[in-house]
Formats: sequence, structure tokens, C-alpha cells
Amino acid sequence: MDAEKFGAFVAQCRREKNWTQAELAAKLQVTGKAVSRWERGRGFPDIQLLLPLANALGVSVLELMRSEKMEEEKRTSSLDDQAAADLLAGAVEMERKNRRQDRVATAIAAAVTLAVAALLVWSGRASIGGGLLAGGVVSLGAVGFFLYVQSQADREGQRVYGAFLIAGLGGSVFLLRELGVDGFHIAWGLYLLVALLIAALGRKRTG
Repeated sequence: MDAEKFGAFVAQCRREKNWTQAELAAKLQVTGKAVSRWERGRGFPDIQLLLPLANALGVSVLELMRSEKMEEEKRTSSLDDQAAADLLAGAVEMERKNRRQDRVATAIAAAVTLAVAALLVWSGRASIGGGLLAGGVVSLGAVGFFLYVQSQADREGQRVYGAFLIAGLGGSVFLLRELGVDGFHIAWGLYLLVALLIAALGRKRTG
């Protein structure tokens, strides 16, 4: 299932009803950011939201999953076995893509936080608490970079994730300088972090 096609279809149906993203979000009891994320092709709604979303947009679940409207006769007829199988497969794929992106972002945050904390504690520049704090700030930049790259075709998303990236990198440099880490090691550390993230993203795309 194509996330961008799905998002464009949701956006089209929403606009036909003259609703804002916030109004659609209120009907589904989700955040406006969630709706924006779907429409930008950055993810799918949870499986439990498919029926409420379809009802709100005035389309069938099958139309929603196929991201296209069907003729009235086909729309009102019962699903055949192949259509039902396609519907189930699409729902499973939605859930898999959502979980995969969340897992990657969480893994990046955890790995960067622990690595930075371990290095700072090992070098005697920070306590465990201070190391974890610094690692958390660095991981903000790392996750921001990951999401920024993931949203290449989405200018709005890139602005948001770019802000996280800049805040994370700026905060990282400030905290590490406060902990006595010299600029040379900070520069090389940031360079290696970006290189590792680029390599990981390259493997993800080819895998």
C-alpha cells in the first residue's frame, strides 16, 4: 500500500467535506498532527481507526484501503474473497510500517543516549544522570535527523523535524562544551553520528 497515495486520498475526501485537519481529528479523537502525518504519507492510522475514518469521510473501508472511490454498485455489494484478502493484507501492512518506523526511531534514541552516556561516564566528565541527560539531548538530534530524511518529499514535515534536528544538535554542542569536551571531539562525534545514520538509512531503503 502506497502511503502517499493513501494520504492524498484522505486529504481529498476531507477537503470535499470542507473540513480542516483539526476538525477531522476531533471526529476521530486523535491529534491534528496524526491527521497531518497520514496526509503527508508519513504513516498510517491504527487498524482500529480505519472504520471510524472511513465513516467520517463517507467512503467504504475498501475504498479507503485502495485509496480510490468505487462505482456505487461495487461499493454497496459485499466483498468477495479476493477483496477481503486485499483489505486484510493492506491493514496488516499499515500496522507493520507504523511499527517499523516507531521501532527504528526508538532504537536510534536508545542507542545514542546509552552510547553518549557511557562515553561521558567512562571519561569521567559526567555522572550517570548527567550522561543520560546529555545522551538524551544528542538523541533528540539523531531522531530528528532520521525523521527529517524520512520526510524528504514533505516540506512541512521537514520544517518540523528540522527544528528537532537543530535543537538537538545545538543543545548537544552546548551541553558537551559545558561538560568540558573539546570542540574537536564534538565535531568528530557529530560527524560519526551523521555517517552512521546515513548508513543505517541506506541499508533500510535497500533492504
